[in-house]
Amino acid sequence: MGLLDRVKNAQQQAAGAMAGVGGAAGMTGGGDMSAQMAAAQLANKLGAQGVEASGVIRAIRSTGETDMGGGQKTEVDVTIAPEGGSSYDTTITQSFLAAQLEGLEAGGVVTVKYDPDNPSAALMYGW
Repeated sequence: MGLLDRVKNAQQQAAGAMAGVGGAAGMTGGGDMSAQMAAAQLANKLGAQGVEASGVIRAIRSTGETDMGGGQKTEVDVTIAPEGGSSYDTTITQSFLAAQLEGLEAGGVVTVKYDPDNPSAALMYGW
């Protein structure tokens, strides 16, 4: 799977599987409807107003959960480097299909979008 295919898949998953998307603010999706709604709101906000930045993966952990679309919920510790700002650490909880997890590893560079009102709330959009 090429880079563009992975980016497209990640964007489709972010748009279509909001139940499994969250940020460091404690949103994890799962069976809790309010958490799913909050995760969907975050994903929609990031799609419209999110600030794109480069990030470096520090660690990746499976939560052991799957979302309704079959994606594996994963926690990714990332150092985000906003353009013109100071780097900071956050944990992104996001669902990935097995093929999307291929190539994700500590030290890898990713593209994220973060919430300008709450920079610790972020999603990965490309790797």
